[in-house]
Amino acid sequence: MIDRGKLDEIILKNETNDWWRPEQFVKNTKYLLPKELEILADPPAETANYNCFIYALGLHDDQSLITETGGFIYDTLIKQLIKEWALEKTTHPEAGDLVVYQDKANYPEHLTHIGVLQSDGSVISKWAWGPLIKHALFDVPASYGNDVFYLEGISRAYAHELYEKYKKFNLKPSA
Repeated sequence: MIDRGKLDEIILKNETNDWWRPEQFVKNTKYLLPKELEILADPPAETANYNCFIYALGLHDDQSLITETGGFIYDTLIKQLIKEWALEKTTHPEAGDLVVYQDKANYPEHLTHIGVLQSDGSVISKWAWGPLIKHALFDVPASYGNDVFYLEGISRAYAHELYEKYKKFNLKPSA
């Protein structure tokens, strides 16, 4: 089993600069990650970088959206989409559905992470501004929490439509 606390330490190393800056990630961090994690892509350049919510919605190839959002879709937007039933919870997840992580003990009102469920039961997710990783369900940093729920997957076109309609809710949450 992966030491989830150690993953948090790796991400936070050097004030997170070794995590999200591509050259520093490759030089100082990539080799520290457990071999159980499959790195699918190193972090992109800062101007093209994006977080887990953008990836999970399939919007990571939309440079204009990344520029507009600064690479961040926040959990405030995702929670609004759930509230509006634009994203629907499911208790029977299938490949392509979204896995939403929460740390209910420390941040009960926040969604801490999101990924896309694969047919083999693994998850592909973008870890903050770091790499794109294929991993087992709970082979994630401890700070992402111990609770998950699932949302039905949606198309990239529908995700873009929802973003445009609800982008006023894309607000950085207060701590």
